[in-house]
Amino acid sequence: MRKVVDENFTKVSVRRFHEKQMTEAVLLAYDWLIAPAKWDRHFRRASASMILSVVYDCPPLASEQNQTDDIDDFVDRVTAAAAPGAHLVEFFPWLRHVPSR
Repeated sequence: MRKVVDENFTKVSVRRFHEKQMTEAVLLAYDWLIAPAKWDRHFRRASASMILSVVYDCPPLASEQNQTDDIDDFVDRVTAAAAPGAHLVEFFPWLRHVPSR
């Protein structure tokens, strides 16, 4: 994966994402003007939309859809799993020798 990232996200190659970034910036500014109190949801939509459009070549997400909820849920689960102390094996190293069910 490192080779793919190095080849596709160099300083020269990311110029092809300029149009997508401008589209996301315009949509984000529009969302801020319409509902400034929901700024955190706007940022989540914009970042999810940019990632989906760059990595998977999807069209920009014009509104909050179920896709952003799925992405938010995934990020929450990864964050909880990576938190220090999330797993008992960190406190009891001998547990790594116990087979999982």
